[in-house]
Amino acid sequence: MKIEIPIEIIELESESYHLLISCKVNGSHEGDLVIDTGASKTVLDRNFVPDYELSENQTSEIQSRGLGEGSLNTEMVKIDSFQLGDLLVKDFHCALIDLAGINEMYKEHCQREICGLLGSDFLLKHQAIINYGRQILQLEIF
Repeated sequence: MKIEIPIEIIELESESYHLLISCKVNGSHEGDLVIDTGASKTVLDRNFVPDYELSENQTSEIQSRGLGEGSLNTEMVKIDSFQLGDLLVKDFHCALIDLAGINEMYKEHCQREICGLLGSDFLLKHQAIINYGRQILQLEIF
């Protein structure tokens, strides 16, 4: 079954666009994710996620690169629920990092804040199709 979820295209700077999609974590915390096809993993801001547990395969902290200068401390975690539109994922595994630096840029350029990045792990698993004209993300539910 396929579902369609609205996305928002924002202009961060002149002709620099990002795609945002609303999400809900643990049933009550709502925020905006950047759809990031270049991110290998879905990551959430550790300040946004209220409750989580370390993933069973978490052996040590890993390092994330590509979100700015240097590396960021990253933990692989499991959260109770993650929702995009009508798609609800229980026991959702993702990475947690501190996105304070990224959010400074968002506040400066578009007066917004993000709670994470929707990465290729999720997009591939759900056979995502981005329709820029209709401003929707189409996902396959299995």
